[in-house]
Amino acid sequence: MISLELLNRTLKSNDPFEQIISTSDKFNKLEIKNKKFCRLIITTVIRKLGQIDFVIDKFVKKGSIKKELFKNILRIGVAEILFIKSAKYAAINEAVELTKLKASKSLSKLTNAVLRNIDRDSQRLILQMTDDQNYPKWLIQEWKKSWGERQTKEILKWFQQKPLLDISVAGNPIKMEKILDGINIFGKTIRKREITNPTSIPYFETNNENYHWWVQDVAASIPAELLIKSNKINIVDLCSAPGGKAAQLAKAGKTVTAVDISQNRTMKLKENIQRLKLNIKMIIADGTKWKPQQKYQAVLLDAPCSATGTLRRHPDIIKNRSKYSLNNYLQTQINLINRSITWLERDGLLIYSVCSLQENEGENQIKSVLKNNKDIIIQPILPSEVPNFEHSITKEGWLRIFPNCLDSIGGNDGFFICKLQKL
Repeated sequence: MISLELLNRTLKSNDPFEQIISTSDKFNKLEIKNKKFCRLIITTVIRKLGQIDFVIDKFVKKGSIKKELFKNILRIGVAEILFIKSAKYAAINEAVELTKLKASKSLSKLTNAVLRNIDRDSQRLILQMTDDQNYPKWLIQEWKKSWGERQTKEILKWFQQKPLLDISVAGNPIKMEKILDGINIFGKTIRKREITNPTSIPYFETNNENYHWWVQDVAASIPAELLIKSNKINIVDLCSAPGGKAAQLAKAGKTVTAVDISQNRTMKLKENIQRLKLNIKMIIADGTKWKPQQKYQAVLLDAPCSATGTLRRHPDIIKNRSKYSLNNYLQTQINLINRSITWLERDGLLIYSVCSLQENEGENQIKSVLKNNKDIIIQPILPSEVPNFEHSITKEGWLRIFPNCLDSIGGNDGFFICKLQKL
């Protein structure tokens, strides 16, 4: 029942799914096992929504379901039968009871008949499904135009996989492999063998800095790694919250000024600064207007973006989006780039990154910057700086990381990363 309530809210609202469940008293009161199952149901429905609706439309006349709540009951039932592989009888029975309780008794027979027919035809239905059913046609066309048919197929395939849990560590990654029960896959990133609640992982709270860690996808750790391997010390981390990159830099001995516009997001940044005992100067300000009193050796700008590279981890971000709303961040990105360039010393570095697969937010922004700023050049990223990601370096010298980059060890988030130098 809680799954249904949260699914209704998630599909109706523009709020992120993680925000919805974290503020739900009912969800937070569940036992850990029930929380996991509730989360699994909702994320499966969202991730497989196109395929689920395709199946429902085969058994119920399209447009005949007037109540979204009733459709969501069917969606949960289909998710459990076809994808989660729950006990079939229990899944169908619960859907029937939910229909009686939340929709109407008269619809319960329809629920029973539809789900039993779907269960009976499950093998045939699975063969008729394709990954592209779960994403808007305009988005797929945009990816095909940018990356080609073959790579787009890989993107869609990997976005249908369950996400993995990556952790950045402050201490020795080899030592932390055993403690965290994972493997060191890049730099100081440990990939957990099993997804779990971060608060239950060893050393979530500790004063011993050698055991400090924080959750961060491996691809998201690369921008800070590029600066850690440089000789730059005095660094601005712009759009810093929740603070993973700032933590990397500070733990590596860099002097970090963390800047973020959001009061709410900086609360999470403060929590991480306190938990990880970080020596970081924090400033709440609009990066497009902020005027520092000094110049800096480097700026790390992980810019606000459509976040389409994280669809595997956050399948809800594409809901209620249009082709045009996906471009909402373009002007902010270019304003932040242009402003941050003015903060740099001569020979200073700007690392620009977005967790987006949209060419407009990555490659095209850098082309525009180079065209309009004659004192800015690309400093090509070297294979030695990004082991395991070297094949993602383009001829221009930036990184275009696709979700299947680390396909042999479970994939990663999609990212664009570029290193710029001020002459």
